[in-house]
Amino acid sequence: MSAYTLLQLVEVLAFSAVLMFGVLVRSPSLAILGGGFLIGKAVLNILAPEGGTVYRRSVIGYTLGGIFVVIGVAAAHFLT
Repeated sequence: MSAYTLLQLVEVLAFSAVLMFGVLVRSPSLAILGGGFLIGKAVLNILAPEGGTVYRRSVIGYTLGGIFVVIGVAAAHFLT
């Protein structure tokens, strides 16, 4: 297993732990943050066949994840 693959697996574990912790302590903001991290990681890997550097794909992926978090936290604030 390459170091990059191992790093990605560790990141997914950490991001999943944030999501799970948010669910278990009933904190919508933490759960949304964990989901945003996972969206960023997923988009980064979905864009891999398109080419481009890891940095470029990371910026796109985590920007989309960040947008999800901002909208989600605002929705949680106003709807709960």
